[in-house]
Amino acid sequence: MLIGELARISGMSKDGIRHYEEIGLIRSTERRAGSRVYRDYDASAIKRIEHVRQAQQLGLSLKEIGPILDTYGEREVTAAETASFLEERLDIVRGKLAELRKIEDFILQKLDRYRTSEPKS
Repeated sequence: MLIGELARISGMSKDGIRHYEEIGLIRSTERRAGSRVYRDYDASAIKRIEHVRQAQQLGLSLKEIGPILDTYGEREVTAAETASFLEERLDIVRGKLAELRKIEDFILQKLDRYRTSEPKS
């Protein structure tokens, strides 16, 4: 399928698809029509885009997603592999939440100090 069709099916812009291809998340083959060269994507590009979006929902960056897609390729991932991966992500998210709570506590302490130090009029 051509980039326009992939864009329509996936809901992505053509530029977004080109970016995914530039960073290696999806692949195309060249298709010639006379003197013009087009990008031709197979159905696996749709599936990979879906996987990228799911991984982004888990908080992964595009830079992190590429190696994961390359590791698992097109094979089906087992339930045990998925559970293990999700447990790792959950640990990371919980760590970030703990860091954010510390920042929140610091800000609340500062706010409290500045609110109570203002002269009353």
